[in-house]
Amino acid sequence: MQINRNGPDGRPRRIDAVAQITKSGFVFVFDRVTGKSLFPIKDIAVPTNGLPGEKPAATQPVPVRPAPFSRQTIGDNDISPYAENRDELLARLKTIRHKNQFELPSQEGTLIFPGFDGGGEWGGQAFDAETGLLYINSNEMAWVMKMLPVPKAEELAGLTPGQKVYSINCSSCHGPELQGNPASGYPALKDIGSRRDQTFVQAVVKSGKGMMPGFSHLKTEERQALVEFLFGMEKKEAGGDVHASAFPLPYRMDGYKKFLDKNGYPAISPPWGQLSALNLNTGEYQWKITLGEFKELTAKGIPPTGTENYGGPVVTAGGVLFIAATKDGMFRAFDKRTGKLLYETKLPAAGFATPSVYQANGKQYVVIACGGTKLGTKKGDSFVAFALP
Repeated sequence: MQINRNGPDGRPRRIDAVAQITKSGFVFVFDRVTGKSLFPIKDIAVPTNGLPGEKPAATQPVPVRPAPFSRQTIGDNDISPYAENRDELLARLKTIRHKNQFELPSQEGTLIFPGFDGGGEWGGQAFDAETGLLYINSNEMAWVMKMLPVPKAEELAGLTPGQKVYSINCSSCHGPELQGNPASGYPALKDIGSRRDQTFVQAVVKSGKGMMPGFSHLKTEERQALVEFLFGMEKKEAGGDVHASAFPLPYRMDGYKKFLDKNGYPAISPPWGQLSALNLNTGEYQWKITLGEFKELTAKGIPPTGTENYGGPVVTAGGVLFIAATKDGMFRAFDKRTGKLLYETKLPAAGFATPSVYQANGKQYVVIACGGTKLGTKKGDSFVAFALP
């Protein structure tokens, strides 16, 4: 991309630049040729009270400008005013680390914010060469990460070999009872045999798939014991000859757990999803709007809160920004200069993807893949294309 900056003589000049958004809500902007930052960056002191054996860095680089596009920390005043169990959420917040944006994993629990899926997302951003605006859709979803010591051999003595492997490697995401965590995208493994065959599961355990990493550290017999356990075919007695001892770290997470209220909404105050237009020539935001809504909350008179969103925006020379991405399954068009909503429509399934713009037979189209499924939304398998009459 090219942006305007003042040169040594004070006159504006065009600079080849590269901008990188982060999941922590920062935007770093560099000269594409030299790598020099085009805005000031400072090193700030950060917590170093990590887990035993860790040696965290004492500082982290943070851009002075642009300002973060997502909140960096939350406090008591940031607990959702719409939560029916607000007092309970406040009490829980006080028990976990949450006062610094760089809080470290801990055994008492650490608030991860803007979140594992927070800040900028994999869909990336859109840049408009005409205006110099960078468009960023973002999430603000707090999670609570708690670290647990990996069970010692004596603690696993009563388990079968497959149960040992599952307890150490799989239970933090898929639950101790194989119940999964659909809200976070982790499927239940109960009755997996009715949906998948053993060859498929073996391959996924070894190499990973989608959000799931591969568990290549497991021995062949450990993977086999795990699959037999998942398929209800394990016949070995407890304390068998597979020890599941090859876990690479002394701690494991207790699971990916969102910080939610009793009704399943984010425990923090809105916005829960945003769309921002950042002027890269100045480092200032031209506009920010809430992205997405929960229709049932809007119907109660609550202003649109924003929703989690996955997939990026696309901007056209004609002055329109298109984006789907939101949990509410809508496709929206905004005025690229002002952020004003120009159009919205319901998709057959949520479009967790970045739209594509193309031309055919002299007519311009924008198309979005509607796969749904994520965040508990209904599954879809269609592409929807739009065009002006």
